[in-house]
Amino acid sequence: MNAQNFLRILSASGGALFSRMTTSSPVRTQPKSWDSLPKIAHRGNHRRPPHRVEGMEDPISPKSSTPPWASGEQPTPASQPGWPPAAREAGSGRGDGTEEAARAYQAAGAPKFNDVPVEPLPYHRLWKADPFHRWWKPLVEFCISGPVYLVLAILVSIPMLVAPLLTGSAPVTIGPNGYPEGMFSSPFTFLIMFLSIALMAPCVILGRLIMGPRPLGLLFSVAGRLRWTWLATCLTIGFVLFVIVQGLTVLLSAATGEETPTPSFDPRTGVWILLIILIVVPIQCAAEEMVFRGFLMQTVGRWLKHPLWAVLLPAPFFVLSHGYGLWGLISVGILAVIAGVLCIATGGLEASIGLHVGNNVTTVLLGLFGLADPFGAVATGPSDAIVTLVVEGLYAVLVLWAARRRRIPARRDPAVTWQAWPGWALQNAGVGPRVPTTH
Repeated sequence: MNAQNFLRILSASGGALFSRMTTSSPVRTQPKSWDSLPKIAHRGNHRRPPHRVEGMEDPISPKSSTPPWASGEQPTPASQPGWPPAAREAGSGRGDGTEEAARAYQAAGAPKFNDVPVEPLPYHRLWKADPFHRWWKPLVEFCISGPVYLVLAILVSIPMLVAPLLTGSAPVTIGPNGYPEGMFSSPFTFLIMFLSIALMAPCVILGRLIMGPRPLGLLFSVAGRLRWTWLATCLTIGFVLFVIVQGLTVLLSAATGEETPTPSFDPRTGVWILLIILIVVPIQCAAEEMVFRGFLMQTVGRWLKHPLWAVLLPAPFFVLSHGYGLWGLISVGILAVIAGVLCIATGGLEASIGLHVGNNVTTVLLGLFGLADPFGAVATGPSDAIVTLVVEGLYAVLVLWAARRRRIPARRDPAVTWQAWPGWALQNAGVGPRVPTTH
């Protein structure tokens, strides 16, 4: 064998060996479709699914085939997207599309969704953030909150009327403005009067918890909660402004020679009344705002879109809840309108609560120290209404300036609202991600 033949044989055997090596270890290439990959049962250290714990349900693949509303209860938005299974598969890209998901959802007998909001929602239109809210629910909400408050107010007022009979003291007499006379001499009467109004807060919350819209925090602001930092800012502005105004009023009256009341303070009763003013009176103010600016404004906004209706229509109810004279009622109406405008402009109740608390607390404190008679004054003149307009208008300007500097949102972001709708509903509305379909 010569060298040329040896090299030819070696080349042939080497080529065969190389061919076997490349055949046993093919180069991996990306398949055209992942669906074409064979189903291989892997061995070794593969991950096993976690064991199902009894009593716990998988929100994506519920163990029960019965929808949550089969018992007659309304599902919450958080649990809604999982039903029915066809709708869930379509929303995750495993179904045939959103139209099939919508038909499957309807066939399952589920509650109908409201239209998906595509624009930011103002405060008086926050009902649109709840996919299941209906036009008649505010009426039922009132039928729940109203009677409950009436019963509680009567129960709380009974001790005030019965106490004189048991103690032999003078009976309670109601003044011309609707308040009991001599309130600053009786901490018990003072407490009952403001507590009976503060009870409106839990009653409104009860009605909202039952009827919606949800979440509950939509009653307070577009953020779905009470914005405590912003509330503290509004309270600070209100207190500082009204303390300055009330102090200037007292000094101006003394400088002009007008008859001014003599300062007085009885520590036996004054300390208790002071605590009530600092604790209960702010709650009473917040309760009134929850009713007249929260519930009523959002109820009007449920039926009428323009914010002007939501500001003006609740104002007469707030005015008629006070027992003042003509100019006093006009002053109350000015407060109602300014508070309503601030709710729309700042997206919540915090600014109106700051206005109401600042006005009431400073006025009642003046009465406690004998510098005013907030419960006995009925006949007022146009000057009081003018002062109210100027002072509360200045408060509104300061609050709006602070809201702009702090970038307080006045509308609810639709991206946050969309979380209450399932994916297929968002896609049908043209605001969700595109659903991939298989053919």
